[in-house]
Amino acid sequence: MDDIKLNSLKMDRRSFVAAGMAAATALGASASLYGCDNRLSETGEEGGAAGNDAPVQLAGEWKTIACSHGCGTRCMNKVLVNDGVVIRQKTDDTHEDSIEHPQQRGCLRGRALYESQMGADRLKYPMKRKSWTPEDPHGDLRGKEGYERISWEDALDIVADQLKKVYTEVGPKGVYTPGCLSGGYIRPLLNACGGYLGVSDTISFGTHTLRVSLGHSSTTVNDRMDMIENAENIIMLGNNPGWGSNGNPSFNFREARDRGAQFIYIGPSYNVSANMLDAKWVPVKPGTDTALLLGVAHEMLRLDEEQGNVVDWDFLHTYCVGFDAESMPADAAENENFRGYVLGEYDGVPKTAEWASAITGAAPADITYLAEALGKEHATILSHGYASARCNGAEDLPQAIMTIAAMGGHFGKPGHACGNYFVDRCGTGGDPICSVGDDGTGDLEPVELTPLCDPSLVPDPEHPDYVNALEMWDAVITGQYTNSGRRGAIPPEPATCDIRFIYGSRDNTLRATPNANRMVEALRTVDFFLVQHIFATASAPYADIILPVLADFEHDIALEGGDQDREGFLFYTPLGETPYEAHSDRWIAEQLLERLGYDPKDVYPYTEEQCYFNYLASSTIMDESGEYTPLITITQEDIDEMGVEGEPQQGVVDLPTLRETGIYQVPRFFGDGYTHIAYADFIADPEANPVNSASGKFEIYCQEKGDKLNSLAFGGETYKPYATYHEQTGDEGYPLLMFNTHYPRSACSDFDNVTTLREAFDAPVTMNAADAAAAGIKTGDAVLVSSPYGRILRPVSVSNQIVPGAIDVPNGTWPDFDDEGIDRGGCPNTLYGGAPKGMGVSGYNNVSVKVEKWTGAEITPDFERQLVIEAE
Repeated sequence: MDDIKLNSLKMDRRSFVAAGMAAATALGASASLYGCDNRLSETGEEGGAAGNDAPVQLAGEWKTIACSHGCGTRCMNKVLVNDGVVIRQKTDDTHEDSIEHPQQRGCLRGRALYESQMGADRLKYPMKRKSWTPEDPHGDLRGKEGYERISWEDALDIVADQLKKVYTEVGPKGVYTPGCLSGGYIRPLLNACGGYLGVSDTISFGTHTLRVSLGHSSTTVNDRMDMIENAENIIMLGNNPGWGSNGNPSFNFREARDRGAQFIYIGPSYNVSANMLDAKWVPVKPGTDTALLLGVAHEMLRLDEEQGNVVDWDFLHTYCVGFDAESMPADAAENENFRGYVLGEYDGVPKTAEWASAITGAAPADITYLAEALGKEHATILSHGYASARCNGAEDLPQAIMTIAAMGGHFGKPGHACGNYFVDRCGTGGDPICSVGDDGTGDLEPVELTPLCDPSLVPDPEHPDYVNALEMWDAVITGQYTNSGRRGAIPPEPATCDIRFIYGSRDNTLRATPNANRMVEALRTVDFFLVQHIFATASAPYADIILPVLADFEHDIALEGGDQDREGFLFYTPLGETPYEAHSDRWIAEQLLERLGYDPKDVYPYTEEQCYFNYLASSTIMDESGEYTPLITITQEDIDEMGVEGEPQQGVVDLPTLRETGIYQVPRFFGDGYTHIAYADFIADPEANPVNSASGKFEIYCQEKGDKLNSLAFGGETYKPYATYHEQTGDEGYPLLMFNTHYPRSACSDFDNVTTLREAFDAPVTMNAADAAAAGIKTGDAVLVSSPYGRILRPVSVSNQIVPGAIDVPNGTWPDFDDEGIDRGGCPNTLYGGAPKGMGVSGYNNVSVKVEKWTGAEITPDFERQLVIEAE
């Protein structure tokens, strides 16, 4: 077999980067070297060649391609395909842009889709690590040696044999899946074999993942049209849609600003979104947001006593329980309430503005300013991100946010809301106007299958074991972990495992999980590590077998929502057959099932084509009265052409039109019947429309929450049924707190392999000017950032727009370890480790670190590194 060379390819900057950036700039497109020569002529004002007013007419077909990445937005990207080659890319131009009918414009990441998935690092065929054998995996060589090309038959036989071996010898606790499991296709495969160990993490939502009936959903907010038209104040707690969620969220916020809304930003750095919106900045240290809100609560009480009309007492006593002694819930086990705690009646410490200032760094005057803005007479929206909940000690933050909003009565009225305004439905509120369908498999009775393992080892499907993310690599190495179920489903209990097979499916585990150094050690101890992906991730060089999968735009993907899955749909069109040997995740799973003795139809009863059709046929659109009808007109000819079973139906848009335009979107207007005010029904009649809590009201005192947290506490912490502050102490010798922002060159684990984006955005560590001066550091220097768990090497940017005592390490960068164990890729997860605390949340945004000026050799820019696994 041919040898495969594993290298960190230093591509010529001027031949790759310059060509790609020129294409992105001149054409509004991101191009890769695949299929493009990028020889560009100068363009005139009308898009033609210089001196020629006629636009260039290029042959080919425009197709809408999938941008299904973890930024919280779904935008439109189209490519021009000529003879199977992508030659141009653009974004939504299907209609004139307006706030009522916004274009679904892609960001720079989305416009780099083709380069991301069809670049030099594309995985083209199955590969095996050279020295791996079933008898001796030679795990110590993972990440250090190259690969050889093998056939699909051989690769699948090896994987199936390793699965059979681990299930029969160990059982489900010998198989570990740290990632997303390829959209659910791999999960049924492993469940058929007998189950698996998964990871419980809070990567996105932090402590908002706690499933406690407080009566408030953090994503249930007023419609965006109401926000734009009626909000007086918009408080952004840790929001940064300009970088984290690049589509229409920023467009909506800017329109609200232009119509007179005043913005206030709370966070450890004055980010691009706050700058765009001319927001007043209330600076806070990472992880201290709960203390800030408690100080705001005290100020609201003080101001109300002095001048009145700040606290909405009618709202607190009609729609809430537990704010004070007058409104306690029937199930209260403690004779305490939130007001008493804030006033210091139980611990002798009033939570004054000065108290909060000493913890958070926010000026007392700023805390008073927030209290005034949240007063009952102002139409105020409290829009939180999730970054502040991804901190150690943030267990009480979601309840504190709800409590502060309730004190001002900011629920159920035009211009008043509390929740997240740019993730999921982006403040569109209520049920989606356009509702994506489902594949129909949920209605089928599961087939009873005989597991490969001893049946007594099969986990309870209602309560399978999960390993907390902070313990995941220790579990591999030591065989010990704490099982608390999926995101705290059960109280923590000691457990054992013998992990021998790690299935890395469509994830970039080395980047996405805490304690990356420990992961490298763990990967070298197991019998088998499988990676299946589109391109070479940071994890791929450690794999024993690498399986190439189809790019997102190489096979059918069901409709996904435009404008945050409410006002429209994007319809993705496959580009055609892959030029490589890649297959779909579903195909891989079916091939493995056959080798393991199962009938794939028992696990996947519908074909991929039938599932796709079911999505289309069950997608609906809401009329202004709230009734749903089919979205898509489907004819018998459509059904016959797709080769599926189904019935014709009448909708509002036919399949050929949807295929051609790539989008269906409902135009809006201010005051239309789709405008939604969150909790309006509850406010109108709380008895007839109770919220989801034991009392049917917003629970400022929530016994279920207190009991749940106390049953989950990993470190023996104790919690009250109302929001309190839990002081966090850092690691000795590591005086700074690291947080990591979503960064414009990547979306979670995606896009950081794109050379042009890494050239455009160099992802420096941002450091406060006073902290930098004390260490002799200036902008452009390289710095070594260390924690008890790892070290990273990055360029630094010195700024006065970040609070003292904090540094920002951009999220999304891929690790790249040198021989000394220093991560030169700058992944923030390299710095994060330790034992889980509280409810087991991964506290990514208040990690103890130290920063030193780098005095070693000059660091290599990110864009000069490109991981490629290729044949010689």
